[in-house]
Amino acid sequence: MNNSQKRMRHSKFKNTGILFELLTRQVTADILAGKQESGAKELLFKYFKENTELSKEWKLYSAILSNKLADEPKAERFLSVILEARKRLSRKKLSQEKYELIKEAKEKYPLDDLFKAPIRNYRMLASIYKLFEDGVSEEVRFNINEMFQAKTCIVEHIVDKPKASVLKETEDEQLIDCYRRQSAETRLLAYELLLEKLNTKYSTVLDDDQKAVLREYIYNIANTNSLGNFVKIKVSEVKTQLTEVVRKIEDNVARIKVTEVVHQLDKVSPDKIVKDNQIMVLLLSYELLKECRKQLEVK
Repeated sequence: MNNSQKRMRHSKFKNTGILFELLTRQVTADILAGKQESGAKELLFKYFKENTELSKEWKLYSAILSNKLADEPKAERFLSVILEARKRLSRKKLSQEKYELIKEAKEKYPLDDLFKAPIRNYRMLASIYKLFEDGVSEEVRFNINEMFQAKTCIVEHIVDKPKASVLKETEDEQLIDCYRRQSAETRLLAYELLLEKLNTKYSTVLDDDQKAVLREYIYNIANTNSLGNFVKIKVSEVKTQLTEVVRKIEDNVARIKVTEVVHQLDKVSPDKIVKDNQIMVLLLSYELLKECRKQLEVK
């Protein structure tokens, strides 16, 4: 079988979209495990920083994942533009960066554990990988049926319209989309708060106050003055609301615990840099407020 007839297989190790998703997920796992340093975070900052070939290719993946167009002709034209941009990337640099990334990841984590995690949008990421590889390679191509299925999957995703029955859910999805459009660095810093539709830390859907905190965090993470002032205002608001609620709590133990949270909020006073844990405390305070109000309504 000559090179032009050789059949290529999809590879998680070479799929930039999957590499990014698995590493960001590992960052969250490291944080929740209480690790002081995350090897995955180091890898993301190193290999997905601005101007790396991996970062450039990830932006193309992200563009396909986040854009929605009205019809198939527009989707086809959009994909043509994306493929032209993909062709301009250095195959040599991209291959080298992926090789070095996997090599370093192997030193920090068991690769089998890292890559066995299920990926919700695996089919889309695999389809994009096939589209890119087929578009830039003259020697090795996927078979025609695979390419047809891959392109069909991508086009259907791009022109997919939300159904009326799920319109309520789109508020959280819009927040996810705004998050996905950010740079790799911003996504990494916000990821621990957004994993799995923002419900990793919460048993209920986020309310408007929590969504506002997350949006501000994502949009202004580089604008420390704006973010710091916003956090101070929100801390003051939630303290006032918790103080009002605590007076109505009859259970002494519960009242003491809520009062302690109010005191802890005094320590959330951002200076020049807003820390991730300060955002988390603020979000959890709103969650506590929500839970207290729910219990009071039951009574």
